[in-house]
Amino acid sequence: MKVAFFFDTFLLKDKKNDYWGMTLTYDFLKERYLKYFDEMIIVVRQKDKIKEKGNTSGYKKTNGDRIYVEPVRNYREIPDAIMKRKEIEREINDKVKKIDKAIIRMPSVIGMFACESCIKNNKPYIIEMVACPWDGYLNHIRKGGKILAPIMTLLTKKYIKNAPRVLYVTNEFLQKRYPSNGISIACSDVVLEENDINVLNRRLDKIENKEKNGILKLATVASVELKYKGQEYVIKAIANLKKKNVRFEYYLIGNGNNSRLKEIAKKYNVEQEVHFMGSLRHEQVFEMLDKIDVYIQPSLQEGLPRALIEAMSRACPAIGSNAGGIPELLDKEYIFKRKNISQLEKILVQLNVEKLKEQAKRNYEKSLNYSKDILENKREEFYYNI
Repeated sequence: MKVAFFFDTFLLKDKKNDYWGMTLTYDFLKERYLKYFDEMIIVVRQKDKIKEKGNTSGYKKTNGDRIYVEPVRNYREIPDAIMKRKEIEREINDKVKKIDKAIIRMPSVIGMFACESCIKNNKPYIIEMVACPWDGYLNHIRKGGKILAPIMTLLTKKYIKNAPRVLYVTNEFLQKRYPSNGISIACSDVVLEENDINVLNRRLDKIENKEKNGILKLATVASVELKYKGQEYVIKAIANLKKKNVRFEYYLIGNGNNSRLKEIAKKYNVEQEVHFMGSLRHEQVFEMLDKIDVYIQPSLQEGLPRALIEAMSRACPAIGSNAGGIPELLDKEYIFKRKNISQLEKILVQLNVEKLKEQAKRNYEKSLNYSKDILENKREEFYYNI
C-alpha cells in the first residue's frame, strides 16, 4: 500500500539528493505513518540546503527506507500557483496516479491541488487540518498575504467541507471555522516523551529554589523568520519592563533568518536579554525547556501548537496569545490578546513563586491528555480506514 503526503512546507535538498527538515523527519514519519502503509512519498516544496540562511543544525533527514521525497519542482513561490498552474497540476496528478491513498495537510496550496487530483482519479484521501489560513495569511510577513487571506480561507473551507475524512489538531477552534460534512476526529500531532512525575517534581523544586529577585528565563519554540509567530511582541514587552527595572531573558529556539528580530531587539535595547538559539534537535529542545522558567506562545495564528504542549509536558508555566487553539490549553489568566503588549506585561509582572508552582502542576496534568498512547489510539482507526 503506497501513500503520498502532500503539504506546502519546504525541505532542504543537499548535494547527495537527501532531504532535511525540522518536523517532517524520517523518525517522525516512520513512527506516525509506516505502521499503516508500506511506503510513502513526501510531496512538498524544496530549497537548496547550501543556500539556506540561518542555523540548520537541528534539521534531520526526511528520506530513508520506504520513505521518498518527490518535490513539486514547478512550485517554489506562491505566485507559481497561478503562473505555473498547469505544470503544477500535471506534476501532482502524475504523483496521485501512482499511489493508493493520500494524506493531505491543510492549509496548503499543494494540498488543494492534491484534493482535486484525488477526486479526479478516484483516490481515497484524508485531510489533516493543522492551522487557520485566515490568521496565517493576514499576518504573513509578505504584503500579499492580506490579499490571499480571504481567497485561501474560502478555498480551504470548500475542501474541508467536502473531504471524506478530516483530522483536526484542535478540539474546537478549527472545527468551528472550517466544518466538515465528512467523518472527523480531534487529535493533536504532538510527540511527547513518556510521562514522568519526576519532571513535575524537579520543576517545583526549581521554582522553589529560584532566587527571590532572580531573572526569569522566557522561551518560545518557533521559526524566527515567520512574522505570525509573534516573538517581536515578547521582545517589546521585556524592553518596556526593562525601563521599569523589571528584567527578563528571552530565548528564541527555531530555524530561519533571524535578522528581522535581531533588528527589533537592537532597536528596543534588549540585545543582551534576547538569545537566538537556532534550530535544535527534538531532544535538545526538551533539555532547553527544562532550563527555562516560563514558556510563551505569542502567535498571531495557530492550530494547536505542539511546542506549547511539549513545554506543558515539562511542567513549564506558560503564557499564550488568544490565537487558534491556544486558549484550549492554558488557564485563561495567562492568555493575552494577540499583539497586545500591555496585557502580556501585566501577566509577566504578576508572576510569583506560588503562581508558577500552580501553573506548573496545572500544565503538566493537562499535558497528560496528549500522551502518546491516547493519541495513537485515536489515530489508529482513522488512518487504517482511509
